[in-house]
Amino acid sequence: MRIKLLLLLTALLLTGCSTSSTETSSPKMAQLTPPASCEQELVVQAFADQVEGSRYVPTDWQPSPGTDLFDVYEAGGIACTYGIQVAEVGGTVTWASNVDNLWDSKKTQWLEQGQVEIELPGLNETDAVILKEGSTGADEMHVWAINLLINDVWIQVGASFLQTVDEAMPIIEAAIESMVKE
Repeated sequence: MRIKLLLLLTALLLTGCSTSSTETSSPKMAQLTPPASCEQELVVQAFADQVEGSRYVPTDWQPSPGTDLFDVYEAGGIACTYGIQVAEVGGTVTWASNVDNLWDSKKTQWLEQGQVEIELPGLNETDAVILKEGSTGADEMHVWAINLLINDVWIQVGASFLQTVDEAMPIIEAAIESMVKE
């Protein structure tokens, strides 16, 4: 009788320690996708913290083939401008899913154009490249831009008023937080 009781108790203990066959061995992480609209409160606030009075500026984009903006739209992404329109101060944030290895082809292009790889502080991005800080375009306006890939979404942040990665981090973080969790 004691042996049967001991075997039954052992079987119950072993059953209690096993995992259920209905559980998955690794929990599925939430998939992130680009936001569906530009009216992102976190991003607007991040811009307003640096340029007082910033807001979402509706823009009728007409992208040319071969540009980042064109590729964003081709990938089903969105491009959003934030700032003070009348003062022409602000920046643009784009989000696009990394369809058909878009990131790899864009990164090759960016590196050929002089952008450099960078590790962003405090983020767990897959990859990031930056237009060198302090770069100027042909018209001598300051140009600053960063491209990053995180959770298979390409985000680009560009602004005329940004000078360093540290200044851009609140906007980058807001752009990441604004992605849709599925």
